[in-house]
Amino acid sequence: MRRSRQIRKIVKITVPTEVSKNTKSSISRGKIANQDIKHVRNAATLPKDNRGYISNGKKPNYKYGKVDEIWTGETVYLIGGGPSLKNFKWNSLEGKKTIAINKAITFYPNADAVYWTDGRVYTWFEKEINKFKGLKYTIRPKNYPSDVTILKRGKKFGLETSKDIISHGNNSGYAAINLAIHLGAKRIVLLGYDMGSNGTSTHFHNGYPVNATSHKIYKDQFLPGFEILKEEIKGKGIQIFNACPTSNLDTFRKISIEEALRLR
Repeated sequence: MRRSRQIRKIVKITVPTEVSKNTKSSISRGKIANQDIKHVRNAATLPKDNRGYISNGKKPNYKYGKVDEIWTGETVYLIGGGPSLKNFKWNSLEGKKTIAINKAITFYPNADAVYWTDGRVYTWFEKEINKFKGLKYTIRPKNYPSDVTILKRGKKFGLETSKDIISHGNNSGYAAINLAIHLGAKRIVLLGYDMGSNGTSTHFHNGYPVNATSHKIYKDQFLPGFEILKEEIKGKGIQIFNACPTSNLDTFRKISIEEALRLR
């Protein structure tokens, strides 16, 4: 007996290359006409100073301030986060002018000032910073409480002389030097400026909820800028000491912590 065959009819469908964006279809479309494309400016691609744009295209109106020179001729201690400060006796800083950098404020809340560049620092330690009674400075615009002074982000390396701008150097430790100079410091002591790992850790504390800064970043992005800063403070009567003999930062004279604490 002869079997019957089913005959399938093949229909070729041609889809126009330009299909209205209002047409609902599961068919894969070709190119869409240029007039149908809406270009959206992504905040992630904006220059750093313009990332505050919100959905309606307007930029928040942040209030910027300036630094008052209240420590004229003083010796100022900048508290970094390097492992050389492990087991440091914090009460040895009593009576000295101090700027705590980033998380250091949680270990020495008696500092005279706190500084951060990375806006996440405020997010991580908002409670401690809000409770802090001293001066508060940053170059990261945000809707902070009124006692936070927002300074303008200046050039990458060197020294900014205008009191409302600081050079950032890609890291908070660098920017804090410019801040101390604005405040009037003539002698600056760097504490915890190891600028790298001691082989087992990169901080005297347990770090931050992000990957630790790599040796390459310290070497290529952080350290070179200090030489430029050194050149630009020449003739201004400013001394900078690095109180970490094992630091990777060789730009400034190195002294021990004990020597540093004896300075007046």
